[in-house]
Amino acid sequence: MKSILKLVCLAAVAFPASMPAQLVVDRQKYPDYDPTVRPDRSLLRYGSRPRLKGAPVPAESQRPDHVNNAATMYFPPIISQEGGSCGSASRIAYMFTHELNSFRHTNASLPENMYPTHFVWLLTYGNSGKDQFVQYVGVPSVKTYGGRGNSALFGYKEWDSQDYGWMTGYEKWHEAMFNRMWQPRSLPMNVGSEEGRNLLKNWLWNHNGDTDFACGGIAGIGVASACAQGGIPKTPANLEAGVVGQSYVRWWGTSVDHALTIVGYDDRIEFDLDGNGKAGEKEKDEVGAWIIANSWGGWANNGLIYCPYAYGFPAHSVTKEGGKEVRKQSGGWWQPELYYVRKNYRPLRTIKVKMDYSHRSEMLLSVGVATDPNATRPEKTIELHHFRWAGDGHNGDLNPAPAVPMLGRWADGKLHDEPMEFGYDLTDLCEGLDHSKPLKFFFNVDARTKSKIASRAKGSGHIYNVSIIDYEFDKDGVETPLELKSDDGVLPVPGGKITTVSGVVYGEQYTMPRNLQLKGTQLTWDAPQNCGHSVKQYNVYKDGVKISDTEKREQTIDGNGAYSVSAVFDSGIESQRLTVSTPVSVQTPNVAAKFNNNGFSIPDVFNDSYNNCTIEFWIKPQSLKDWNLQAGRWGQFMFHANGNGTFTAGWDAVGEKRVHAEGALKVGRWNHIAMVVNKSSFNVYVDGMGRGSVSGSPSFSGIGGFGNLNFWSGEDNGQDAVYDEIRIWDKSRTRYEILQAMNTEFSGSVLPQGLIAYYKGDVISIDGKPYLHDCVGAHNAPITNPDTKTYEEINSDKTWNTEVKGTISINNTRVTSPATVEAGQPALFSVTCPDAVKHLTWDAP
Repeated sequence: MKSILKLVCLAAVAFPASMPAQLVVDRQKYPDYDPTVRPDRSLLRYGSRPRLKGAPVPAESQRPDHVNNAATMYFPPIISQEGGSCGSASRIAYMFTHELNSFRHTNASLPENMYPTHFVWLLTYGNSGKDQFVQYVGVPSVKTYGGRGNSALFGYKEWDSQDYGWMTGYEKWHEAMFNRMWQPRSLPMNVGSEEGRNLLKNWLWNHNGDTDFACGGIAGIGVASACAQGGIPKTPANLEAGVVGQSYVRWWGTSVDHALTIVGYDDRIEFDLDGNGKAGEKEKDEVGAWIIANSWGGWANNGLIYCPYAYGFPAHSVTKEGGKEVRKQSGGWWQPELYYVRKNYRPLRTIKVKMDYSHRSEMLLSVGVATDPNATRPEKTIELHHFRWAGDGHNGDLNPAPAVPMLGRWADGKLHDEPMEFGYDLTDLCEGLDHSKPLKFFFNVDARTKSKIASRAKGSGHIYNVSIIDYEFDKDGVETPLELKSDDGVLPVPGGKITTVSGVVYGEQYTMPRNLQLKGTQLTWDAPQNCGHSVKQYNVYKDGVKISDTEKREQTIDGNGAYSVSAVFDSGIESQRLTVSTPVSVQTPNVAAKFNNNGFSIPDVFNDSYNNCTIEFWIKPQSLKDWNLQAGRWGQFMFHANGNGTFTAGWDAVGEKRVHAEGALKVGRWNHIAMVVNKSSFNVYVDGMGRGSVSGSPSFSGIGGFGNLNFWSGEDNGQDAVYDEIRIWDKSRTRYEILQAMNTEFSGSVLPQGLIAYYKGDVISIDGKPYLHDCVGAHNAPITNPDTKTYEEINSDKTWNTEVKGTISINNTRVTSPATVEAGQPALFSVTCPDAVKHLTWDAP
């Protein structure tokens, strides 16, 4: 066993966002310490997790008094970590492995069902940490990687090595793509209260009521590892529980340096924490313990230890009082980190690459896609995690970059300069695109170094193959090579430049219906373009919910909303949907949404990232206090109120990258708030007047990539206010545009361009659950708490203009057709018009 004092711990450990000043973090052992948490407020509602199987959820009152997930077949054997890989041992070897096996109902002791630490650990200082790997890359099995820690194939190395081995072989990378998580989240409350402890116990018991899993979840924490151990005292309760003499934490060390994993709890155990000879004094919090797994082999109770609920925090501080050492809590209570499985996930479209490069940490690899086959640049681009100036152990900052080829040094001791073959999942990149239509892909090798100073680049390389593989309809994959424009079929990759390989991929033809029209209450459409498959029926949706299926090409509709039609083919495959919306009506009378410490979530609105974006709304607070009226995602985007009426917004939840608009809010008064993101600039407008801006450089630019926009609920952070005219745009609105339209409600058959979500305050019911109605149609927002005492659609005292002021002319309003239109082929027309346009018709030439 390695000495505790020599461990280097680079764990991504979750702590409370606000910590007492006395917490000490050993940054030599833990240099990437980050106090950020990402609370999942949905856990406040037991049984709220979406389930695939629909099994009944056991009542919370049935929760047992003790659970130990480490005793199940879904938890892997205790690991002896190699080097300072405690973070990956906790999050990958334990949490990642356990969550996948619990969902899949598979045996976690088998090599094909365990996941290695070092595939992730070695990239700790490669600009892609554990959070990015579990979300975007995936992790191969221990069997595939060649070891539970270091790889018997790719060698023994540490995170700061400059030549550690990289995995090669497309099939290995493809296997990893199936093993994925959503963004790691945190418990919404810390474990210092009974409520917070119950939330964690529910997760440990049954994933907070998610019956898709075979057992409960586990959770990650961080501690000062130099703890003192004691033996659980002999009491009747402890004898009955069978834990007498087992090791428990008497106290933690003083500086945080290690990651551990909570695997269970036991409400039966009694302790004598104050040493008065009386164990189990409930008023002194001496009853109950967390069961914690370490990564030091047979340490303590064969790798596990009990931690009293009273010591559920990262460290103890030590002071002298009356000549005696006194230990007190340091660092606030744990707010553990959780992993959420991407259930039954499979990659639908991937890229396969074979290439080499002599100085790997000079490179940034990316992939883009465009819907126009003739495009010269992509519409959407992702950077490939694992290949972001990685491989020198210093985030690509060494100058010059080490002369280490992509594959690095393997277990045979040799530097391998042969080509590396790898794959990357493009499913999320292609989400929302019509896969039956041609798509143009771009693979980019940016070899200008991280500094973007081309002259620093010393490396060179070659591309031997780039291909796109489509698994959507053929599980064996349909591979389309992209052309390498080179005489010998090998494309040189010079240092200091960007090398791009592009090509068009023609998807499997399951085409959408055409010419969807809405006239009055009659929805009609034409059959899909002939694609070699027979149409079985059409599915009709309203606001994303299926309302009927029909063999006809017409449907009578009832009520306003966004109506979509898809074709279902004889093979059972469903096409993409074609959508049309009913004209948006002027509200008479105007309504607004009133929340009493409730909230709502705008789903998927920020799945994509936007360089330019505007979020605006009218708000009338019912109360103001620090951190209420809160919305956003910690560490990515956040806004909230303050007790003095200041409105705070920015990229940071805390820190300098925020704007503070003093006096922007007042109880009982309507105010218009607009937040405008223009790349690395963040501006706040109140009632159309600029109230501050902040630059995000170099850490932040644009907004998005985090999925839902959550308006939080609850007494502390929830929405205690009336909201109206909530608008989200995919462009940066100018102050003039904000002033011109903020007192007007939009209506008609044409909504302003760039509007991606629009809420006029009306509440609709979908499957018996309340939603804020999105007039654009794609993002109806579920209200967090369906109790009607906590929300209400009210007649508003706020009135609106019904016409946007502005000039409509041939200079600013036009319809653009494709350069060529072929008979029998679909043609896409585009429209440019100002906000003032409400209806638009045109004649064919």
